[in-house]
Amino acid sequence: MSWISSLDLDRALSACHQDLLGDWYRDPWGWPELDWAVTSRRDLIEQRILATDVRTVAKIDVPKENFGIRPAVVMDPLDRLAYQALVGAMSQNLIAGLHANAYGWRLPRTKMVPGVYANNSVEWDSYRDFLSALADRYEVVLKTDIVSCFASIPAPRLIEDLESRTTQPRSRPVVERLIPRLEKWSNISSRSGIPQRFQPSAVLANMYLGQLDDVLNHVSSVFTYSGKERRSFVRWMDDLWLFGDDAGDLRHAQVEITRALGDLGLNLNLGKTELLEGAAVAEHAKEIEHSAIDEELDLIGLVGGNKFKPRRLDELVERLVAQKEVASRTSIRFATTRMRKAGHYAKVEEFIGVAERMPQGADHLARLFRDSKRSAGLEAWYCEYRSGSWATIEWAAAQLATMFPSKGGVGKAIQDEIEGIVLRPGVSVTMLAVAAQRLAKWRPREARVVIADAVKHADNPIHRRVLALAGLQAGCSKSIVTRWLNDFPENAVILEMLKDMSFPKLPLKPDFG
Repeated sequence: MSWISSLDLDRALSACHQDLLGDWYRDPWGWPELDWAVTSRRDLIEQRILATDVRTVAKIDVPKENFGIRPAVVMDPLDRLAYQALVGAMSQNLIAGLHANAYGWRLPRTKMVPGVYANNSVEWDSYRDFLSALADRYEVVLKTDIVSCFASIPAPRLIEDLESRTTQPRSRPVVERLIPRLEKWSNISSRSGIPQRFQPSAVLANMYLGQLDDVLNHVSSVFTYSGKERRSFVRWMDDLWLFGDDAGDLRHAQVEITRALGDLGLNLNLGKTELLEGAAVAEHAKEIEHSAIDEELDLIGLVGGNKFKPRRLDELVERLVAQKEVASRTSIRFATTRMRKAGHYAKVEEFIGVAERMPQGADHLARLFRDSKRSAGLEAWYCEYRSGSWATIEWAAAQLATMFPSKGGVGKAIQDEIEGIVLRPGVSVTMLAVAAQRLAKWRPREARVVIADAVKHADNPIHRRVLALAGLQAGCSKSIVTRWLNDFPENAVILEMLKDMSFPKLPLKPDFG
């Protein structure tokens, strides 16, 4: 049996699906070639795994709070699956010993199986609970994070660490296929480090930051939690909280943490480093937890929501609206999700008033505007927003466009705006995907002409894939779609899938259907 047959592609596919749920690039069709290749053409996946090159990526810029930017990529689907399978096969060697106080992107805490990861929603709830317990016990906390963590991890140092943990002969072929990929991805112009927003990257980052956990363990104190001894720190990837009873001790620990990060080629984010004391400790921890809001919503559900207003949820919305650019993406997601779930839309207009200044939460705001039936009144606003200075991050404009329904019923102005986006050279794949898909549904006849014109300057295989699938949706012929996809060898898998399925119009994912 060859080493490649020992890779569990079914587990890798399952992990990819888990990873795609919160992906920064939302494919309108949900990357159907992943399932098809695992089910029908594993030979195509094995060819990718055996290769040591990487295929062309599409670059995207994803907004952070305060108009910061995460430089990210959209990866070839088979490269993504290969990456997942290779790291998954080694995951037990890499992160089985991860510190108990490091949450997220880890193997289950009991009954570990390589390539099968803990549910991140469960990890997040456990992280919030532990953070809250620490805040109740301690009077002082040092709160900080790492500057551009994924982009700053030096590939040579990461590879050295990776090799030291995978010395068994059976691991060598896996490592030898992974290392060239990491080197090539780290050399993509303006995309240093390891690719962000991929689960295997998070596994590698957690492995690399294990050395930081050792330092945090050393500078923290013993804390009893659920009858077990734990340490007084908590880490969610690059977000760090260190609790104690003396401010001087924590500042001393900060120096040690800074030195440890320097040894790893990383830097402490001094702009986000805070030493909090007294009531501010619990206040900041509860801002992450938001448990009081859920308790209030549960109570309203029990006693009758028509008579009672969710005061705490409204207060959170007011705080986020006041913060605008610096509002936490996590809190925006929490608030908008709870509003949609409860059907509570009293504060939607306040979000609309600052939406252009909250690019970090554009995807969650779009779902809120859509579900609250406000999108019809926002068509003129969107066109004005697109032509103004606030739409400087195209990712946010793309997410906001998803509030307009595929099924139609939208005005001419927004249709014209979307058509112009498809025709514009250099448009990002996030913007192109929603624009081409919406145009194909709204104006199929015009879309066939517009997409054919856009194909002429689509020199990236991922962009071309988007246009081909949107063209198929609009009614373009099999021969035309085949020609468009045939221009790039990277698109062989989606073309083979379409041939195998007799070129159907592919079903759309929820935000696009």
